[in-house]
Parts: sequence; structure tokens; C-alpha cells
Amino acid sequence: MYKSAYRYREESFTLTARPDGQGWKIVLPDGSEHTVKGAEADDYTLTLQTPIGRVRLAFVQTPQGVDIQYRGRVYRFQRAEPFRRSEGGAQHASAAGILTAPMPGIITKVFVQQGERVEKGQRLLTLEAMKTEQSLRAPFAGVVHQLNAREGELVSEGTILVEITEQ
Repeated sequence: MYKSAYRYREESFTLTARPDGQGWKIVLPDGSEHTVKGAEADDYTLTLQTPIGRVRLAFVQTPQGVDIQYRGRVYRFQRAEPFRRSEGGAQHASAAGILTAPMPGIITKVFVQQGERVEKGQRLLTLEAMKTEQSLRAPFAGVVHQLNAREGELVSEGTILVEITEQ
């Protein structure tokens, strides 16, 4: 499952996407679910294939987030703060030093080697998915215990890419 937090006009919301065998099930902030059977992207256009037809969206990535044009209006989405531990105390795997692919994509750059010492927040690798890039960063200072990522490699959601141990 993929989750991403955004802000739109001072309102925070979470966009959730999960594979459903036929494509992706997208859950919008109002709780409504939509199926996306396929997606194609070029530098500035995202085309979504849905059960009722195709939807074309023009978009531009900015350092703060993404601007999407739909039906003559521009919607500016800014990334919200990173997700924190849930109230129930469950820890995300990255808190334990295991970093996984948040979605299917291609490893475009690996910045570290196995056995290398890293600092908290240091960029470890970059994953490209649907023409967006995500940097995976060290959750704490430590050593790269296991590196399972290679540049140009296609990975699935949940694939363990890097394991870091505290030292």
C-alpha cells in the first residue's frame, strides 16, 4: 500500500493507493474509492484508465509538491509533514532500519554501498515511479548492513531495498 500526505488550501489529507489485482484502488480523503486500471505518464501528462473511461491530467512537479490541471482548474498540492508513528505504537519498518519500496518503480540512483556508515537523513537511493522521484533516506545514523538495490532495477512494492543497523 502507498500513502502520501498533502495539503490543499490549508487542509491536510492523505491519499491512499493499494493494488487490487485489476490495477490500483485509490481512496480519496472523503472515503470514496476509485479503481485505476492503468496509468501512463509523460513529462507533463498523466492518463488514468478507469472503469468508465480515460482521464487526462496535466501536471507539473514543483519543489513543494505537484500542480494538477483538471477541467480548466489548477490544483496545487503541497507535501505535508512526513508520517509519524501511529497512536497504537506500531512502528514502521524504516524505524527498525528496513527500507522498502513504497510502490513499484525503477531504482534510478544508489548513493551508498554495503558496509558504508551513514548519517540520519542521508539519501540512500532514488526510486522513480510514474515520472516522480522518491528519495529513501536513512532513518538514523548507522551502517548499511544489506543493500538489495541496483541502478536500473525494476522493483515491486514492499521489496526490501536497504537494511541499516545502528552503531
